Amino acid sequence: MTTTQQDSKSPPGHGGAPLGQPETIKLILERSQRPTRTVPIRRAFLQREVGKSRAKSPGALAALVRRSAKRPLDLYLLLSAVTSGGDFSVTEWSTTWARSVGIFDETAGTAAVSRAWKVLKELNLVTRARGEGGKSTITKLREDGSGRPYTSPGEGTGDPYFQLPYEYWEKGWHNTLSLPGKAMLLIASNQRKLEFTLPQERMPDWYGFSADTASKGIRELMKHGILVQVGDEWFDTLKTRSGRGSRPVYGLWPPFTPRALGEPTTEEEAATEVSSGVGPKD
Repeated sequence: MTTTQQDSKSPPGHGGAPLGQPETIKLILERSQRPTRTVPIRRAFLQREVGKSRAKSPGALAALVRRSAKRPLDLYLLLSAVTSGGDFSVTEWSTTWARSVGIFDETAGTAAVSRAWKVLKELNLVTRARGEGGKSTITKLREDGSGRPYTSPGEGTGDPYFQLPYEYWEKGWHNTLSLPGKAMLLIASNQRKLEFTLPQERMPDWYGFSADTASKGIRELMKHGILVQVGDEWFDTLKTRSGRGSRPVYGLWPPFTPRALGEPTTEEEAATEVSSGVGPKD
């Protein structure tokens, strides 16, 4: 028997109506009990280091973007939020995960979630096993796709990671942003500094997807005031007659500003508004 379709942004109904998407995500995030209210994600999810030379290679994110796998990425990020210790696994009904991505029909939701876990399993990001009471147990693996057991990042040197704040879900960005927007948000967060460049022509080599996809994501983040241009960087090049080229320098606005670096000052906020013509938005 299937339930009645419901708007993912509307409050839950009464009686047998399923819990709404925001309420489901709220319960999942509360279950994680993370005191920092952020999700640590290794850089290897975006970009791996291969061989003794530690040459850079696109990570699992590239495969998700190329496959237009928005739903698997949504589930992976939420899984990363709730698996915070022990064996880094969570046992839950498929219908719960389906509601978290806005699907309320039980049959369609179960099938969609199963397909999403299959994609993540093929990328060696998770394992899936039958759990108690008709639930499934999803266990998170290392972000680099090696299939190794997951460990908390930052426990040793040379293990870079960035953090995704819970406001990503609480402010509805998981619904608002497209797949290119989400990908570029993760890449911008991975820079881990207040000001940085995002050379679009290097995206295919560095992150495994096209410059056009990167450009679309950057424009979307700027439209919503998540990413702002704070200046320009000049560099040497033979691609211009003068031998000098420039590229934008960006910054992330709260709540996505790197936590360890603090929030922008009043002076930085004013300078950003002047240079970009875009101020922060709620």
